Amino acid sequence: MKLATEDADLFYKLHRALLAYANRHLKIIPQVTTAEEIARQDAKQIIELRNALYATPELLERFLAENPERLSEQELAIVASWRHRISGDFYLMRHLKSYTVFMGSGEHQHLYGVLGLYESLEQAMRGIPLPVMARATLLPFRGHIIYDGVMSVYSVAFGRGIRTSLNEEYNRLKEREGIIEQLVDPSGKPEIRTSLERRAPRKPAPDWRPVVEQIVAQTEQMRQTDTKLQSAAFGLLRAAASLAQATLQERDAEAEAARRLRSVRTALTKLEKLLYTEEY
Repeated sequence: MKLATEDADLFYKLHRALLAYANRHLKIIPQVTTAEEIARQDAKQIIELRNALYATPELLERFLAENPERLSEQELAIVASWRHRISGDFYLMRHLKSYTVFMGSGEHQHLYGVLGLYESLEQAMRGIPLPVMARATLLPFRGHIIYDGVMSVYSVAFGRGIRTSLNEEYNRLKEREGIIEQLVDPSGKPEIRTSLERRAPRKPAPDWRPVVEQIVAQTEQMRQTDTKLQSAAFGLLRAAASLAQATLQERDAEAEAARRLRSVRTALTKLEKLLYTEEY
């Protein structure tokens, strides 16, 4: 869940060199000109300088062209790959064995597997329960995705409904497109690699449509019952069968499943009310 120590050392060497170069031109932090001096600045000043650098993309190009720190070709290639950084607000959703999963929004509404630097992000969060919302910049680094060392965590508490919605979106993205684990190829060109590419190919599922259609037809006939409880339970069964049928449609399956899910919830609420508040 974190870089090897030598890789973390390299990241900070390169990133601080770039920040120092930017500060010599932008003069955000007075009288600071070297990477060593950058390392001694507090997070607030680093964030301000970092934001100014990212808002002035030509500085990155000038740094690469001038190479003031006499970096090697491999080191310059790493810095060049930062053209493809992703900045914005993210939800930190899961601490997995390999990385922490960030969920973006808007044009970046994907899942990203992000490594920590000298410590894992789980350690860096000091036990804060997920999900949390944070403003961060994600960078490609040697076939992985990292963050740039500074992250602003919002003091926002999520209610049950929002947590449920976030988890549903997380599961949907993970199933549909996987977790993005790489932003660029070894040459620094954009190339997305996701967790789905590491999965063993799945065997095609059987065509369950005839079976589900038969179940739906059978549940539609199950309307004569002896008790209110049976009636409510069979109503839930019909709604669930109809929902399963919607997921097997070739077109607009998600929209139709969402519509029929409301019927499932209504039937479940009716059953719960009967069980817990009424005599039957």
